[in-house]
Amino acid sequence: MFCLFWGCELGFRYRKSKSFGPVRITASKRGVSASVGAGPFRVTKSTTGRTTSTVRIPGTGVSYVTTGSNRRPARNPVARASQRARRQVVHQIISDEAWRGLLAADETAVASKFQRDFVRAAVARATGKRPSLMHLTLGQAARVLECVGQNPAKLTVGGRGVPGLEKAGTVAQWTLFGLLVLVVTVSSPVGFLLAAGIVGLMFLVRKRRRGRQAWEDANWAGSPVSAVQGIAVPDARIEAPANHAAPQQVAFEGQTPISPVTRPAYSSQPLYRVSLGRSEWPNVEVVGEHAYSQAIKATLRAGNAPVAAGSDSEAEGVQVELVAEPDNPYDRNAISVRWRNQVLGYLSREDAVRYAQPVRRIIASGLTTAASARIWAYDGGDRLQARVTVALPEPELIAPLNEPAAGVTTLVPWGSAIQVLKEEDHFDLLFNHVPPEGVGLLLVSLHKAIRTLRNGAERPFVEVRLNGERVGELSNITSAHLLPLLEHTETIGETALAYAKITGSALAAQLVLHAAKATEISNDWLSEGPHPAPKLLPWAARYEVPPAYAT
Repeated sequence: MFCLFWGCELGFRYRKSKSFGPVRITASKRGVSASVGAGPFRVTKSTTGRTTSTVRIPGTGVSYVTTGSNRRPARNPVARASQRARRQVVHQIISDEAWRGLLAADETAVASKFQRDFVRAAVARATGKRPSLMHLTLGQAARVLECVGQNPAKLTVGGRGVPGLEKAGTVAQWTLFGLLVLVVTVSSPVGFLLAAGIVGLMFLVRKRRRGRQAWEDANWAGSPVSAVQGIAVPDARIEAPANHAAPQQVAFEGQTPISPVTRPAYSSQPLYRVSLGRSEWPNVEVVGEHAYSQAIKATLRAGNAPVAAGSDSEAEGVQVELVAEPDNPYDRNAISVRWRNQVLGYLSREDAVRYAQPVRRIIASGLTTAASARIWAYDGGDRLQARVTVALPEPELIAPLNEPAAGVTTLVPWGSAIQVLKEEDHFDLLFNHVPPEGVGLLLVSLHKAIRTLRNGAERPFVEVRLNGERVGELSNITSAHLLPLLEHTETIGETALAYAKITGSALAAQLVLHAAKATEISNDWLSEGPHPAPKLLPWAARYEVPPAYAT
């Protein structure tokens, strides 16, 4: 009994200390504590997490003791839940239309790798999603940073943009990565598999980023078309992607190939570029390319991309013309896609119906409808497989509904979307310009106006007018970006015009301006002025155009 009792006492009260020079370790049922020190100095870490530091003066009995604890106080579940709720971040949402404005093409230099990574990280913090932005320019980077509330000056902070420093940083990154792979490979027999997994993961991430970039090019259309590479192109006879209307096979596709047009139809007419200065992705499929293989080969040769037997070739940014053919015996709404008066194919039957009105209006006004196209072809020997896609905005955003203002005017280049304020005060005027489709394009004039504040100070702002009537104004911040340009045009006796997208119904109307900022205007554009807006015939449901079909 005595032994049993002594054993129980040992189990509950056992405490043993062991010293290793200046280090003392004590084990008890509460845990393990440690003490380090010698002579008058000692630091003790107890089992409760408390740290005690002691300094003594030998022979005097005087000492100085400090205590501290790093144990976190216990919190009840309600407090922890409320803390998690407070930590939730509201992410910013950037629409595809806003991205198209932010990534509009400009003439600035291409951003470096570290600058792109900084912008991607800033967007990820603000939106919760990390875009690719592989073709980002400095102008686009500044606009994106402003959108997410960051200072664009950070693009050059910390050596970003300095070629020498960025090159050294890139070399250091790859050197460390190579050393990591080398150490992992030689560390153990399974190290080789682990290193292979790391390299494979790196390539997988790179592939996913390229896929994301292809999606951004197709949906945001901010990068130049020539920057998109490596997108797999199916056979020319395959159906269009799901996000486009499936092209119907028109009647003339199965007929004998139509001979090239020999007369110089519209060749001497001024060009009307349907992009209006926007960077559009080739999104509209052309049909019937197999019947015009010779013209497609000639187009590729002219673009220094000749087609060789057994290989494919492509050309991007090819300027083509859209020609309405009212005398086409197979479809009176037919619109052919031509390069130097040679037919490359036709818009599908349903696309031709959608684009018939704006294309015919441009032609009837004495202009040639010009667009950008991408051409891909594969020479299989007995047959040429080809695919032609044309960059076309929506039909209602090709030509403005109204005519430009009278007098000497200059058209401001297309820019990112700018919301017009106080347009609800002028709904009676805007309602008369809302098209039946509910969406349309207008030409508005921009004017410098002065507002007198209560303290007597004067503040300039931009006033928006439609056919000489006020329809709204811009905010003070947005006005500051356009006022230098308006002061310049007023000084030389010109009125600034800009495109505006109107959206509305019988209840309300909204006006969104698309004009480049003063900092985005090049010196060449200023010296080459004025830039008058193309004059089109008044809007009508139908226009008469000359015959253009050739047999």
